[in-house]
Amino acid sequence: MNEIKHVAVVGGGIMGGGIAALFANERIPVSVFDLDVALSRKCVDALTDPSAKIPLLYTPGHGKYIAPFAISQYAGELGKSDMIIEVVPEVMKIKKAAFQEIDKYRKPGSIVCTNTSGLSIAQMIDGCSEDLLEHFIGTHFFNPVRYLPLVELIPGSRTRREVVDLMRDFYTRIGKKPVLGRDTPNFIANRIGVFQMMKVLRLMEKYSLTVEQVDMVTGPPLANPKTATFRLGDMVGIDTLYHAALNQYENCPKDEARETVKPPAYIERLVKEKKLGDKTGSGFYAKNGKAINVLDFKTWEYRPKTSPRSDVVKAAKGYGRPQERIKVVIGDSKDPVSLFAKEAVLASAAYALNRVGEVAEDLFTIDNAMKWGFAKEVGPIEILDHIGLEKSAEMMQDCGIAVPALLKDAIATTGQLCDTTPHETRYFDGPSHTMKSVPARTDVILLPAVKDRNKVVRENLSARLIDLDDGVLLLEFDARMVPSMNPIDDYVISMMSQVFREIPRNFRALVIGNQAPHFCAGAQLQMLLELSKARRFDDITMISMALQTANLALYHADFPVVTAPHGMTLGGGMEVTLAGQTRVACAELYGGLVEVGVGVVPAGGGCLQLLAQMIDSMAKSRPGPLPPVLRAFDLIGYGKVSKSAHDAIELGYLLKTDIVVSSKDEQIKRAKDVALARLQDFQAIPQRELLLPGKGAYYVVDDQINGMLKAKKLTEHSARIARHQAHILTGGDRANPATPVDEGYILELEREAFVALCGTVETQERVAFMLKNGKPLIN
Repeated sequence: MNEIKHVAVVGGGIMGGGIAALFANERIPVSVFDLDVALSRKCVDALTDPSAKIPLLYTPGHGKYIAPFAISQYAGELGKSDMIIEVVPEVMKIKKAAFQEIDKYRKPGSIVCTNTSGLSIAQMIDGCSEDLLEHFIGTHFFNPVRYLPLVELIPGSRTRREVVDLMRDFYTRIGKKPVLGRDTPNFIANRIGVFQMMKVLRLMEKYSLTVEQVDMVTGPPLANPKTATFRLGDMVGIDTLYHAALNQYENCPKDEARETVKPPAYIERLVKEKKLGDKTGSGFYAKNGKAINVLDFKTWEYRPKTSPRSDVVKAAKGYGRPQERIKVVIGDSKDPVSLFAKEAVLASAAYALNRVGEVAEDLFTIDNAMKWGFAKEVGPIEILDHIGLEKSAEMMQDCGIAVPALLKDAIATTGQLCDTTPHETRYFDGPSHTMKSVPARTDVILLPAVKDRNKVVRENLSARLIDLDDGVLLLEFDARMVPSMNPIDDYVISMMSQVFREIPRNFRALVIGNQAPHFCAGAQLQMLLELSKARRFDDITMISMALQTANLALYHADFPVVTAPHGMTLGGGMEVTLAGQTRVACAELYGGLVEVGVGVVPAGGGCLQLLAQMIDSMAKSRPGPLPPVLRAFDLIGYGKVSKSAHDAIELGYLLKTDIVVSSKDEQIKRAKDVALARLQDFQAIPQRELLLPGKGAYYVVDDQINGMLKAKKLTEHSARIARHQAHILTGGDRANPATPVDEGYILELEREAFVALCGTVETQERVAFMLKNGKPLIN
């Protein structure tokens, strides 16, 4: 029971496939069982489809770890598994029968799990063997399994403590966020999530709001994902929502909000009419060609979707911190949208507080479950501390919401419910009327805690240098104005140059990384647009040269440099990643040289670094100078973005020798360890010359560009960008198959092309469009 070396998933539906993919991504062999092999093979085929809209495998190649079986093959196969996860339909009779069969063929000591989203686990294993009961635990994942980190662990009454500990440690190690819940209907997140959804439906009627108005305010303005309420309902499935609400209504007779969670008649009607959301093509929303229609509950007809406006929502968009956005939206405005939001937020907080001790031991667990299961930025309870506990209680009374006893106790004693510092989180404990502490993890490096220990060496508006101890310096990108995206600007470049002052004095190695949502989403486009419109091309050249100089200096440095990319790592962020002599990437890496999307070419050393990397990685096959060029051109020309770190290795953005970690929490610690290990026998990477194909190859590529232009697969400006890319990658005017060119010449070509394109109206239009809309313009 100490290791999970083989997993069985019983049920190859959507959730079963997602769970199988989770283990396959960790290279753990998985057996998927279904009624027959054709069904389980269909599951594997869906996972390995390279055109999957939401890829659940890191790469289609990870599908080799998944094997399809029929349940009739239990006798020869099920006993191989160390863990068996049941994912059959949410019908108690079916689940009980499944566990009786599993119990016959499992090996003693194997862990048995259910992924039920809210049925009683005690009922479904009633009558099973003592060994199964002792090794049984609910493991409720959220869909899509790869992208939502929450795993609710629900022990049975006889579950061994070591089983719980093993599951918590195992899932933490592979990047999931486990919480401990209780065997109550819908467990933690769904119990509160169902209430929130049903309450929103009631309040929508109370304040006479439209579907569009509700989704406008219940998304990012209230610290929720863009899917908000009704779009989320369509994604989850209205039938799933209906049955979850019905389960809660029927099995929680003492719940104070029981009538609130009873599904409204129109939800039942949608289910009967098979308008279930995305799975049937219509639900709250429906596509009409490229247009999106929305259901009018009064006429029961679909109408064109509108774009409502709200002053409080507009004001909230000006705040980066989610707590501030919420406070603005639910402020003193008498606008119906604001009144709706206020009651929704306070009702959710009150309901969540009333569930403490019922669905989970403490309020800290409930808040985490809601954040990790539904991608919320703020938990429903912790927001009360930001509003103020006494003010929250007053506002609840004004809305007709009964003030929870736990809130009254906190007001009378500690004056707070939650308090998070870099080193610990404290939460109000009802029985003792004190704040209990949950220490931060000590087996990883958490940057807020490091900074709190006065370890910051230097900092400016967009970056800082931090002492990680043991002679390792961290360069952290942390843009104050855009903290989630951390674009490269002159402050970042300046801090990169400061590395070469600090390392010789007190340090031996460098790590470049952060623990923001994304590593670095590219360059500071607003600055680039302003300089381009002002035709300050000398300034643009200097900025490009400064980034090139910094990146190449890091790559050739006489000390170890390890980059730690994660999340969105685009454009300049990928160029910095390539500057690492070694990379420790988080598995969830969406990286690429995407400059074509804003009408330019990589000009921070990205063309040079990627080209050199392609030449080295293909050297064993001796392909000649053209194939590496074409491979680099394919990535840069199309602005291809990896779907994971493993995919980035396959594409060529990362090397096979680079390291991939599943848990983002462990990335900085691992990068530091790698940097220290590289100190032994370290040798700097010398500058080099590149043998490139030259003009002959350029004409070959140009002919292809002209063909695509004639076929109207490219616009004139896209063709112009492609020719600049081809000119750089083939080696400009100096290169030929017998005469290598040096790094400085390729960098010069990058700068020339970059500046030339910045001077075009079309590129300026692309940059402006990206800034306004967050997506590329093809002009």
